[in-house]
Amino acid sequence: MRLVLKLLYSVLLLFFSLVTDAQLASINADIENVKSLTTEAQVLITSESNLLSDVMQITEWEDYRAIVDIPDDNALWVKFRVDNGSSGNRQLTLIAGNTFIDQAEAYILDEQGRIVQSSRINDEANDTGQLIRSGFEMAFISQAQSSFTIYLIIRDDGISLLPLELWQSDAHKEQRVKRLVLIGALCGGLSLLSIHFLLSYILKSLPARFWFCIFSIAAMTTMLSAEGILPMLFNLPSYAAELTAVSLLVTLFSALKITRVIFVPVANVWWWILYLSLLIPVVNIFWLNDFYQIMVLLALAGIFIVNKLVATVVYWKTVDLRSAALYFCGWAALTLVAVFEFTSFVYTQEHLFFSTPQPFIVSSIGVMLVGVAIISREQSLITQRNQGQTDQLEQIRQYKELFDNSFEGLFVATSHGEIVTVNPAFCALFGYDKDHDCVKNKIRFSDFFANERDVELMLGELNIQQLVLGKEVRAIRADGSEFWLSITSQLKKANDESLQYGSLFDITERRIHHINLQYLNTHDQLTGLFNRRYFLELLNHKIADNDAVQRFGILVVDVDQFNSINKSCGHNAGDIFIKEIALELYDVISDKYPLARLNADQFGVIVDVENTESLVALANAIVDKIEKYEFKWDKRSFYQTVCVGVAVYDDLSPTSDELMSFADTACQLAKADKESCVHVFSREIGISDTYEQELFWANEVDSALRNNRFEILFQHYRPLNASMDEDYIELFVRLRTKDDEVVSPEFFLSNAEKNYVSHKIDRWVIETCFKWLKDNPQKLTKLGRININLSSCAIVDDDFRFFLFNAFKKFDIPFNKICFEIMETTAIIKMRESQEFIHEFQKYGCLFAIDDFGCGFSSYTYLKSLPVDFLKIDGNFIREILQDRIDMAMVNSICDVAKSMNIQTIAESVESQEILVQVGKLGIDYVQGFFIARPEPLQNFSHFNKQPL
Repeated sequence: MRLVLKLLYSVLLLFFSLVTDAQLASINADIENVKSLTTEAQVLITSESNLLSDVMQITEWEDYRAIVDIPDDNALWVKFRVDNGSSGNRQLTLIAGNTFIDQAEAYILDEQGRIVQSSRINDEANDTGQLIRSGFEMAFISQAQSSFTIYLIIRDDGISLLPLELWQSDAHKEQRVKRLVLIGALCGGLSLLSIHFLLSYILKSLPARFWFCIFSIAAMTTMLSAEGILPMLFNLPSYAAELTAVSLLVTLFSALKITRVIFVPVANVWWWILYLSLLIPVVNIFWLNDFYQIMVLLALAGIFIVNKLVATVVYWKTVDLRSAALYFCGWAALTLVAVFEFTSFVYTQEHLFFSTPQPFIVSSIGVMLVGVAIISREQSLITQRNQGQTDQLEQIRQYKELFDNSFEGLFVATSHGEIVTVNPAFCALFGYDKDHDCVKNKIRFSDFFANERDVELMLGELNIQQLVLGKEVRAIRADGSEFWLSITSQLKKANDESLQYGSLFDITERRIHHINLQYLNTHDQLTGLFNRRYFLELLNHKIADNDAVQRFGILVVDVDQFNSINKSCGHNAGDIFIKEIALELYDVISDKYPLARLNADQFGVIVDVENTESLVALANAIVDKIEKYEFKWDKRSFYQTVCVGVAVYDDLSPTSDELMSFADTACQLAKADKESCVHVFSREIGISDTYEQELFWANEVDSALRNNRFEILFQHYRPLNASMDEDYIELFVRLRTKDDEVVSPEFFLSNAEKNYVSHKIDRWVIETCFKWLKDNPQKLTKLGRININLSSCAIVDDDFRFFLFNAFKKFDIPFNKICFEIMETTAIIKMRESQEFIHEFQKYGCLFAIDDFGCGFSSYTYLKSLPVDFLKIDGNFIREILQDRIDMAMVNSICDVAKSMNIQTIAESVESQEILVQVGKLGIDYVQGFFIARPEPLQNFSHFNKQPL
């Protein structure tokens, strides 16, 4: 620190040497107002013990300089000569040094070297007897036609600031009075500001006002200390520098606090750096002399002022423009005064007595602008706060409207399940008229829920996960009726309290529908017994959970007369017959064992047994019960016979399919056995070739699905009565076995239908086809229609519909490019599901065709209920159409019916030119077969290139 200050001193000394004249000359006492003695005086540094007489003998005097370094135990002597050649006396005043010098003495010697006048000041007394001590002052009279020499001795520590001026006494008094008036006015203004802001702080508790009050008082104290008024007032002249330093430190600190209040977003690190920098002058008070203290403080003040100006420019966007502009202008005015005072000191050395009003006016304006900026900022914050409160009130109002008008029941509750508030929909849901009545009468969730255990589970989950989504529980209305609701709740902190905010709505209808779907998914619609799929699930669970202690077996019951009743009496009679047979079976089985309808005329039972004899006994009881049953219809009576196959589970029967196959085999043997209607499967019977074959293809299909071993072929078909501008193709699926053989659908598709996995093959075909179309947009543009076959499993599977919608959207395939083919037998047996499926996708543009039309049923009635676009006439009618007149008549009949219903026709198996010509004469719209095009792999797709017919 000392090295830095020494360097600063050297620079200042060099600067003064450039701006002052080193020549020594006498001073004319006839001065106008004030005369700087920097060019006339000489200085000498001697031992502190030297007397005036010793100094007068020394000749090595140097040119005067205002800043000097006085070593310890030394004193500075200054001498200059005053000549009065006029005819009148002159009243003069000598001004030397500054407020902070320790001691000064002056001697006036006439031409004979006699002391005619002396004066002194020190730390203990003020010889001038005035209130202000702003340096050494000595008034004297310069006699007419005389000259004298003035010797001035100054004792101070280290580097000292020593301006030297000679004033006309009247001018000096006038300037001093002016300065005192200006200082008083400025102090009065600062006092009023500080009082105003202090009182407003007490009333409004606004921190910026408190710090501005401190700033005003500290600035006033700094100015009074620098002028010497405050040290003399408290009789502490030797602590003038310290008082000034402390006051300036407080001024800077309060200014920092004001800036921080205004510029909140400034980083805290930057504030702490500025705060810590204030410790430097605090330490210097106890370490450096007065000059160094003042220099360090002035440098720090300059840094702080620049920092405020820069911060105002950089961060003005975080403050309103008006406040930032006022704040900047205020500190700019104070900066201007500081620069003006410093330059005045450098060039005139009259800074302690500069009495023009401009600096005081500018200072007053600067301080007031800072105060006004604080008030403006507070008003801006109040406006923002009011606007924020207005916005919050508007949000609260909107939330209230949303809360009150929501169709869902909304609530706020504690984390323990105590209701705080609810909306009208909540009350209506539980059957209350008002939310007050609802909350008053039911104050906990346990009062609304049918099962208190549901409340405990929900609150436990909420406390752990902070969120409950769509939890379904049974609730109680005000009238005691129960219903199902779905509740969603989230736990949040609000005012140091955990509250749950949630919604709930009635799902009774959906729940009932879900229960119905579950029932339909597991039960046969006609008899109400379990269906085959659920029966197999139960059997699989039974096998998985089975232990060696409890044995079980299955019974397969086959009813013999069902087909004959269906054919002779109709389907309605057959349905009633099966229902009554189911009741007869239930009388024997009751609800002790699972009873299922496996297919049209076959039933199954899972029985826990200890030995095979009990199974046989139950089977015989079933046979006796059914044989005694008489079915009557339209004055006709039917007596029934049944066959029962029995299979017992053991360690050699690992799967449900095998166990079912064993029971089926035993049932077939019972049919063949004319003596007994009950047969028990044993290993000696063996497994039929049919079962082995079904098991083989089931494994092949499963492996192909997992390993992506299906392939797609395409076959062109074409219109007969329109130009061939676009391509029309149908897709076929093939399975590549583990032995790398490609097989047709007739080998594996029926097995896939039986095992309910054919829809998975359909999914693979559709996704592979759609992906190929997306990757080949030019082919998609050229394609007029793509026919894709769907299985019965796909038609009845709700998930398949969602998959199909997502596939259209995912691959961006136009709906009108796709025509789905449904087998005639599937369309009739699954009439309702087929209607729903066709209606759902037809409205988006999909087309539908009945495949293999004519092969399964002879009635056209069902076509009225199926709004299909195409009929694909079964190839069995087309192949022999030239030789068989019945086939010709059937095709002709189909064409007539289709035309009357505005349905287009497609002829399959067109394999010759002659057949093509004949079906054209019958009015067929499209033809398909080997004569048109042969199936090829989809990846080898090419456009149809035959000439039009």
